[in-house]
Amino acid sequence: MHYQNVSVGKLIRRVSRFTVEVALDGVTTPVHMNNTGRNKEILIPGSLASVRHVANPNRKTHYDLLAVQRQNRWINIDSLAPNHVAKECLETGTLILPGLTLPYTVHPETTWRDSRLDFAGTAADGQPWFVETKGVTLANGSLAAFPDAPTTRALKHVHTLMMAQAEGYQAFLVFIVQLPDIQEMTIYRDRFPELVTAITNAKQAGVRVLAYDTVTGPDAITLGRKIAFDEQLPFTEIDLASL
Repeated sequence: MHYQNVSVGKLIRRVSRFTVEVALDGVTTPVHMNNTGRNKEILIPGSLASVRHVANPNRKTHYDLLAVQRQNRWINIDSLAPNHVAKECLETGTLILPGLTLPYTVHPETTWRDSRLDFAGTAADGQPWFVETKGVTLANGSLAAFPDAPTTRALKHVHTLMMAQAEGYQAFLVFIVQLPDIQEMTIYRDRFPELVTAITNAKQAGVRVLAYDTVTGPDAITLGRKIAFDEQLPFTEIDLASL
């Protein structure tokens, strides 16, 4: 996935839940941020930040925040990116769903029961499936973790995937880590212990959990390698005092 109309500046500060300030060519510019997580280890003043210009006269801000460079790697912070990457890779067959035969039919944003899941489809042999995708921006070294803030929405999606699995669908929970050089991923138990239990139960029920890192830059994000996932691994956030 490549972005157009991208500029790189320096992050000044987070103003509100949806707005940061970035210095572009020396001018302090308000920038929209669609990722509402805490992101405290990413939004460090003085970091390089990439933004995309949006030509919409009705918007209060004319730029979207795409990525921030931390510790020599670009962290994509666009909450829409994981679904765009997953859609492209499911359609081309580069995101392999274990146990299913290619090619897949792919239908984005499908409502099932009382949930809206990111993707539904059918394998070549007729097996129906669901995929729910979650973006991950929290990491410490080569270990990534989800979530960076409690999310009842994710918990509901895991329960929905369990119900779908019980009714004959093959259900997948796919984590896309929005930064490179990640070796494994976990669930941040201290932040949301209920999700650890739910995912463990879902795996036992047959739901497949996959995780991938990505190749990122100021103007691009593409699917990288499949990485190990273990919801029981402990996770410690970066010490902000060391940054």
